[in-house]
Amino acid sequence: MSGVSNCYVFKSRLQEYAQKVGLPTPLYDTIKEGPPHVPSFKSTVIVNDVRYDSLPGFSNRKAAEQSAAEVALVELAKSGNMKECISQPVF
Repeated sequence: MSGVSNCYVFKSRLQEYAQKVGLPTPLYDTIKEGPPHVPSFKSTVIVNDVRYDSLPGFSNRKAAEQSAAEVALVELAKSGNMKECISQPVF
């Protein structure tokens, strides 16, 4: 997968996809783990009742959510469910 820290477009692209195909807004659930001085975040996004988990170990909530959105977009593209619903490629 591409570097999430360098590209904060995945949540926007996932939102755009959901709107264009008439799905509810993607829902994010982010978990903070580890000690307060070294937190680690992991996120899950639910799209059309399907859960997509981020990679583990992000240093902030935004990066974890972007990772979950990226995972969702990749899986939706693999399954052929995205068609040409988003304006720009995610990669």
